[in-house]
Amino acid sequence: VYYSNGDDIKFFARVELGRSGGIPDVAAFTIILYCLFIVTFWNSKQESEALILIASGMISFFSINPYLIQLVYWRIHMIEKQRRSCTLLSQ
Repeated sequence: VYYSNGDDIKFFARVELGRSGGIPDVAAFTIILYCLFIVTFWNSKQESEALILIASGMISFFSINPYLIQLVYWRIHMIEKQRRSCTLLSQ
């Protein structure tokens, strides 16, 4: 059984929050989309509340979804790395 420690979290933060990480890209993409969204619906009618809620939900889903898919590959990579290190230690 693998137990995480602070080094794992530091490594994740260094990789994902760095210049080539996924989190800053997702945040920038989401901010740009929401700015375009606000400009599009700036002077909309009062009857369009449902459309605004649906559009904001779609923006949230499609901006965070690529990052969530990437996390699955991250987890698989970490599990394989842990198995390799356990195999090397047992030999």
